[in-house]
Amino acid sequence: MASSPGRALLSLRAIAFLRSLAGLALLAAMLLSSEARADEPQPPEDRRARARAMFDEGERAMGELRFAEALAAYEKVITIDPGAPFARLARTRAADLAAHGEGGFAPLARLEAVRRQPNADRATIDALARDAASFPAGRVRGEARLVVAEAFWHRFDEIDLAASALGEVLADDAADRLTRALAMNELVALERQRGDLEAAHRAVERFPDLVPALRAEIGRLVRRVLLRRIAIGTVIVLGAIGLASIARLLWRTRDPERVTRSVVRPLAVGFALYLGGAAAILVRLHGDGDARPFIWLGLGVLGVDVVARAWRIGSGDTRAVARTSRAIACAAGVLAVAFLSLEGANAGYLENFGL
Repeated sequence: MASSPGRALLSLRAIAFLRSLAGLALLAAMLLSSEARADEPQPPEDRRARARAMFDEGERAMGELRFAEALAAYEKVITIDPGAPFARLARTRAADLAAHGEGGFAPLARLEAVRRQPNADRATIDALARDAASFPAGRVRGEARLVVAEAFWHRFDEIDLAASALGEVLADDAADRLTRALAMNELVALERQRGDLEAAHRAVERFPDLVPALRAEIGRLVRRVLLRRIAIGTVIVLGAIGLASIARLLWRTRDPERVTRSVVRPLAVGFALYLGGAAAILVRLHGDGDARPFIWLGLGVLGVDVVARAWRIGSGDTRAVARTSRAIACAAGVLAVAFLSLEGANAGYLENFGL
């Protein structure tokens, strides 16, 4: 009986302990239930509405040049509802912003402020050119210099400044490849506009892998210019030889009619008419091609034939070396005449020969 109060006290403590355990269990159950409700998927319309609101927030931030906020908003759109119709656009804009985020978006904000002024004055462009020099390495620096170059060239007619800015874009390894390729196209067009094909050729050869097709085109034009000079020189030399030979024959014979019969043969005239006239007629009958190259070629071949005959008769040198030299020179003359005929009428014909 003496232990009865002790057992009662022990029972009360046990009951209190059990009640505490029950309370903790109830609390844990409530917390787990709350978390489970939080993890329950929201209705699709709620997600779509939240994503739409976040996308609109990103658009507003973009319009106000708050690019860091815009990037965060677009990324949330992708997280909230990746299947939304506007999620693809959000993903694209987020990737573009992330690629232009150097300097905490300050350079991008500076560039976009100028881009949104379609008729920015000279002072604004000059200021952007100075600021671009201090931009950190990245895509924005090259794009800013490209904007500067286009303004200098097309609005202010400052060709040298435009060429310098385009050269800076090309030399910037941190610039986007597409930006550099556009700068190369612009620089080549600029140099061709001011007639400096050699400068355009130097630019494409400096960066041969940037725009391979443009490099091939400029290389072809450079070869064409070289061949034109050689062809003109060949025709001039042959013409001088022909005139000197005819003058010598006239001095010897004192008979212009005889000289004419000697150097102009009916068969050569007939061949020239066939080559020029008949070919021109065929071109007209079978399409709308240009007949002028064939006419000029016929006349040119006739001229080379006259020079060859006058040269042979006037020189009187019948050695094999002399005959071979005259044949090679006259064959080169025919090729020169053919080249000049095609280029003078339609240079596009030369592309079929890789020229």
